[in-house]
Amino acid sequence: MTVTDSFNEIFGNKNRILVIMPHPDDAELYCGGTIARLVGEDKRVRIVKVTSGDRGSKQEKVSAQKLRSIREKEDREAMKVLGIRDDDNIYLGIGDGEIENDLPTIGKIAYQIRKFKPDLIITTNPENMIIRFDKNVSWVNHRDHRNCGMSAIDAAYPYARDLLFFPEHLREKGVDSHKTVEFLFTDYYNHPDLVYIDVTKYIDIRVKAHAAHSSQYSLKDARESADFFTKSKSFGNKRFERFYYVLAD
Repeated sequence: MTVTDSFNEIFGNKNRILVIMPHPDDAELYCGGTIARLVGEDKRVRIVKVTSGDRGSKQEKVSAQKLRSIREKEDREAMKVLGIRDDDNIYLGIGDGEIENDLPTIGKIAYQIRKFKPDLIITTNPENMIIRFDKNVSWVNHRDHRNCGMSAIDAAYPYARDLLFFPEHLREKGVDSHKTVEFLFTDYYNHPDLVYIDVTKYIDIRVKAHAAHSSQYSLKDARESADFFTKSKSFGNKRFERFYYVLAD
């Protein structure tokens, strides 16, 4: 299989990319190299974290309030590494493990879409209960990830577009109807509509940003994650992040 870089094809005519992820560190894990490349190409990237990961304690004894503080502090450092502006780093404040595909969640995301007006949205796999990486490796698709992806789709259409949904948003200056029709979904590995983004030059940034989440990952963990997700025999010496691309006009 020949793998080619789709960066210019996907992003060449895009200026504003909205990344909607369920937890701090998900952006780095699934698309950290792509984000770093977008910033390096002078694209505006806004990253929305639906939760602050306040229950991701790995069985350690810590309060949710304390963990939220820790994880947001780590996340802000990671965003600096990626080059994300402070005003483009958004926390929606929903509890970890509590993301629902419901109107309150959809409304929060629709507001962000209406405010930022993205040309393309990157979010998580909304479909598969079990993610199959290859014939030997599979994992459970976290419920927060499924519901985040589904709520992002619903927020983009019809809720961010149609003015009679959440009309209270429109009282704020600069918050208007907006229609987004292009999506990249993370955590797909065998889909026929996969696209590949060359992140070879941005691996070190991805690793450093990922390792900034030190309550969750060591530098060694971050390097191993980058190798796992971006290396393949079919990639040769290059590194690629994979996405399922959708044009839903």
